[in-house]
Amino acid sequence: MRYAIFDSDTASDDAIALLTSAKFFRLIAVTIVAGNVDFDQQVRNAIFTLDYFGYDEIPVYQGARRPIMGKWEYAKEVHGENGMGEIQEVNVKRSASIGFAPDVILEMAERYSGELEIFAVSPLTNIALAYLKDQRLPKKIKKLWIMGGAFSRGNASPIAEYNFWVDPEAASLVLNAGFDITIVPWETCELGATVDDSFWNEISSLKTKASEFFVKVNSKMRNYSKRKGQKGSVQTDTLTVAVAYNPNLILESIRGKVEVETCSMSRGAMLVDYYGLEGKEPNATVVSRIDGQAFREFLLDVLS
Repeated sequence: MRYAIFDSDTASDDAIALLTSAKFFRLIAVTIVAGNVDFDQQVRNAIFTLDYFGYDEIPVYQGARRPIMGKWEYAKEVHGENGMGEIQEVNVKRSASIGFAPDVILEMAERYSGELEIFAVSPLTNIALAYLKDQRLPKKIKKLWIMGGAFSRGNASPIAEYNFWVDPEAASLVLNAGFDITIVPWETCELGATVDDSFWNEISSLKTKASEFFVKVNSKMRNYSKRKGQKGSVQTDTLTVAVAYNPNLILESIRGKVEVETCSMSRGAMLVDYYGLEGKEPNATVVSRIDGQAFREFLLDVLS
């Protein structure tokens, strides 16, 4: 059994990734970080998703309510006011568990030392704060799976992907901390994990509890994406979990030194030293191409 923590700013795509991680991993905690929508709403969204699918034993912990530096904007225009698309009533019967998420990460890393994986599918503030408190953390984490960064087409600025853009200081700290990191960037997700009209209809036709949840929670993100010229909703976070579960989905990747820009208009930009020009040791594997058809089959299996 693979032990994992899901670090999330739970909104539409996160909710499906959360369901996926709970199905295929021993999910020991969900930690919430500032990002997509109002923080307390994110906490409710995570609890709602877990409880809706019968995973009410998995604890949810509150973490950083803002980035380390700078200001950010919610992505309510993407995910809807509450982050859950057409699901208007997000009522929960339990509260977040007691404990600050970065401390919980450190505690679980000690308890499951060498076995614990983290799905960091949101701004990296919680991971950075945990590392700043105990710099031995990277040696205790088996693998850190990051959804973040863009090669050249940003979705939060012309060059930056949202998660890195929200807290580039945290991203820079985490990338240089010594974790075993695999990054799934925006363009890789856009090219291999977009739910176009054909795929959307196929999911809708399943008529299962999970497929109907998917349609409702992703509807507003789908409409927003199509208004921006995309073919449909991009399942970034679910792809990251899928790649972790089945690395055979990766068709091409780059091993290199990765940095994050923290200044001015390029704030949040991901810099990959493809040719080793700086002579620095690689610190991450960046997934550049995935098997889109295999991911499609994987997601249909999850929702069936």
